[in-house]
Amino acid sequence: MLTRSHNEIDPSTVIKLYRNGIFPMGDHNDDNQIFWCNPIVRAVIPISKLHISRSLKKLCRKKKFEFSINHDFLSTISNCANREETWINKSIISTYNTLHDLGYAHSIEVWEDKKLKGGLYGVAIGKVFFAESMFSTSSNGSKLALIALMGTLALNQFLLLDVQFMTNHLRTMGAKEISRTLFLNLIKKSSSEKVEFNQPSSAIIDEMLINRAELKSLVSISKLKHQI
Repeated sequence: MLTRSHNEIDPSTVIKLYRNGIFPMGDHNDDNQIFWCNPIVRAVIPISKLHISRSLKKLCRKKKFEFSINHDFLSTISNCANREETWINKSIISTYNTLHDLGYAHSIEVWEDKKLKGGLYGVAIGKVFFAESMFSTSSNGSKLALIALMGTLALNQFLLLDVQFMTNHLRTMGAKEISRTLFLNLIKKSSSEKVEFNQPSSAIIDEMLINRAELKSLVSISKLKHQI
């Protein structure tokens, strides 16, 4: 892990480092110092391998949850930073807002009755989506955002979702840990071919989107490296 202190980070440098498995994090929201992270073990979720609980599926059938893509990126990253302890400082917000303007960083927002329920943001490079942070304004908000993200990635033929560090929350939703070496091999093979990050024709978290997000017939991590 390298440490640097910057108020602004050159976007081309950030993209270059992402392609090499390295990403920036802030030390604290009141401090603009930036850490470059290169984890030895990486948490990922293979495309269409999301684990969605029965109770969450039942909730999606009972209620109408809509989602948007890039509706308000700055608001999404600000919501992710809105907590007592956060690594998302002003330098991070400024950098990712610039990456959004350049077409690399994207946000997903989840809505219920036109009220914001949760969301996430991350960076798309080639066929890899590097998820950065999530937030919830009410229960299950971040989980619903992850379902919307995975369904969108599957539709657009992405090959890998990087979630950086393992947490209990991500483990329950299908995250797996792989070595840095395997992760670098995967992203180097799949980050050169550009794909679009288009929203599905239906912006509702429905049965079709859920099926796309957790399709069981797709390959596992152990097979993925041989098929990219």
